[in-house]
Amino acid sequence: MIKKKAYALFIVLMLLLCAACVSIVRVSHGEEYVAAAGAQSLYRLDVAKARGTIYDRNLVPLVGGDTKCVAAVAPTIETIGALEMATEGQYRDRLALALEDGRPFQLTLEEPVVDPRVDVFQVPQRYTEDQLAPHVIGYLDSLGGGAAGVELAMDDVLRQYEGEISVTYRVDALGRAIPGEKRQIVNTMEETVGGVALTLDSQLQQVVQEAAQELDKGAVIVTEVPGCEIRALASVPDFTPLDLSSVSGDENSPLVNRAFSAYAPGSVFKLVTAAALLEEGLGDTTFTCVGSLNAGGLQFHCIDNTAHGELDLEGALQKSCNCYFINAARVLGGQKVLSMAYNLGFGQAQEFGRGLWASAGGLPTLKDLNNSRALANFSFGQGELTTTPLQLCAMMNTIASGGVYTSPELIEGLVNGDMELTELSSSASKTIRVMKASTAQTLQKALISTAQEGTARPGTPENGVAGIKTGTAQTGVFEGEEELLHFWYCGFVCDDFGPRYCVTVLRESTPDDGGSTARVFKKVAEALLASLKEGN
Repeated sequence: MIKKKAYALFIVLMLLLCAACVSIVRVSHGEEYVAAAGAQSLYRLDVAKARGTIYDRNLVPLVGGDTKCVAAVAPTIETIGALEMATEGQYRDRLALALEDGRPFQLTLEEPVVDPRVDVFQVPQRYTEDQLAPHVIGYLDSLGGGAAGVELAMDDVLRQYEGEISVTYRVDALGRAIPGEKRQIVNTMEETVGGVALTLDSQLQQVVQEAAQELDKGAVIVTEVPGCEIRALASVPDFTPLDLSSVSGDENSPLVNRAFSAYAPGSVFKLVTAAALLEEGLGDTTFTCVGSLNAGGLQFHCIDNTAHGELDLEGALQKSCNCYFINAARVLGGQKVLSMAYNLGFGQAQEFGRGLWASAGGLPTLKDLNNSRALANFSFGQGELTTTPLQLCAMMNTIASGGVYTSPELIEGLVNGDMELTELSSSASKTIRVMKASTAQTLQKALISTAQEGTARPGTPENGVAGIKTGTAQTGVFEGEEELLHFWYCGFVCDDFGPRYCVTVLRESTPDDGGSTARVFKKVAEALLASLKEGN
């Protein structure tokens, strides 16, 4: 210990010697330096700047949770010597340069330094390495303004609650701090508590974000019934706003929010055709599947050319029979299915704020559906049809809530400086009945049956009730001889009172899912069921 102190003292003496040398050089400039030294001015050191906070639904901060220790330093010989001893030489090179320069500076420390000559602040960091919901939160531009996500969409609100930490020093004409002069400290970081509250639940978000990593490329979204509030959203691969440059050239496009992007939905869309069939009073329609069906000269097949035999609507959903729904669309005509799709929110973009959009996806036109091949593709979620994971969650929410469509919500409201929440209603939000309650109930029953006995069994949660529809969508893109496919799980989870949450899982562009979509759905569903049992 004595040796360490002696060494530190030696270093301080060396720094003093360097400073003396610098002073000799400066004095050698003669009368010009002396005259300049007589002029004094103020130097403001900006230690940190911040803006309004983004919260989850429970007013838990989603940004600014971590802090770093920053020292504001006027580099006098005594102050530099004190820092050198307190940090045991960790920042020696930086301190030596600062002493030579003479101007006030800031230094990020691993541990606080207690010295009356050094001002130490705990500065909030806007983002973390493992940032929650980065695709929703977004990031800032080089000037500290919103550039993407909620940061951009609610930029005007977040700017209203800006805060700063600054220290103002009296300096000479060369910008060097004048020893012994008082410094002025401004710290308005407490003013940044106002901002925006989202509908996200940070605990659910953590679970979903971790579960989604298994997908490699894809998305998971959770909404709550009946209001269709987005409680969690994850897109993978993800990114950290702390280092955007590391993903700028990534061919997997980590900055893209896949939950708001459009893809072919595959068999999940069969629920739309089924809803149209029920609305027309044709829910008792049966069909004998022989494994394939000709439409406009093109042969359409069920998976693996399986002949499902005679099926009713529930059986067709259980086995995900393509031929049943092609026949159903023929019976209904393109207009009925297209209208149901539109009423369920497909083909319509949604804006949550400036620059924060969920894609409209694509619907075929009625003229397109006059072609029997196009109608066949449309009936089971292929062809020109594309939808977002968010749109599929809203469709499932309609079924789970008894047939009432509610547009998804992401912004809960505005938070003032006293931490008071004012709910924010969007002019774009809508709630409309699009199917009879009996239609929704029939589909709920069929989806629960599909989860228990049909194609969705691998994703069915233990010790809980869920209704699920799976989908595998062709892309027409090949990797070698294998076609890349989109894999879907879309459903709801129930408590004793009925459906409570809707979950959509997408794994994008892979020749073989390997069961990952089912595993992710199951993990998320079980977490939701656990939260329901805990009363959250």
